Amino acid sequence: MLTPTKHTKIKYSTIYIAGIILKYIQKENIVKYEDLKEILVGSLGVKAKPRLNVSLTFLFSIGKIKYIKELDAIALVDENEIENENS
Repeated sequence: MLTPTKHTKIKYSTIYIAGIILKYIQKENIVKYEDLKEILVGSLGVKAKPRLNVSLTFLFSIGKIKYIKELDAIALVDENEIENENS
């Protein structure tokens, strides 16, 4: 679920983890999937690992990230890219 319930620890919610992912990708520009997983587990613990894919799917669905298949990496979507495609 995207929204936490009263039993959800906020640091394991999809939106919180998505925010952490966005901050890291903004700093690094392109991040390999395995590196992102290691960083997330290192900072939040093993319980965050199952939420990684859900958080990435959320960010992809709202157009914030893109997957680079050749590198097995995630990058931010450039806002100018989107505007040029829509023109």
